[in-house]
Amino acid sequence: MLSTDLKTYGFSNWFRIEANHQRNKELILRLPKEKGVYVIRVGKPIPRIKGESDIIYIGQGVIRRRIQALLRSYLPPPFRDYMNKHTARELFERVTTELNLQSEFSYVLRGQKSKELESQLLTDYCLSHIEPPPLNNTRK
Repeated sequence: MLSTDLKTYGFSNWFRIEANHQRNKELILRLPKEKGVYVIRVGKPIPRIKGESDIIYIGQGVIRRRIQALLRSYLPPPFRDYMNKHTARELFERVTTELNLQSEFSYVLRGQKSKELESQLLTDYCLSHIEPPPLNNTRK
């Protein structure tokens, strides 16, 4: 499963995550405060148990809050004091910095049906690769 396969679900606009703190803040302020599903991808497919994929995380929730929590270290200091934690944040930072991978995210708004779509995407991913996306393995 590649990120290009997600167009059928409405994932068409991808937003680049950069080292520029101010640009990331401006991007987050434009994100909706509505429930949806979001996907994080990297610039090149990575090997999985079966095949390869550029998708490293699939999640759901209020889009602005979840992306802000994930990108906390990529934001200017006053804006990063957001209290919400993201289960994949530390591993996301390591993957993107240590492996020098460019990352992007996309989202679709689904309101109360967000959990359903997240579950469907995770199921499809697991059927394709025999394992969840790498950063979805971080729940404690």
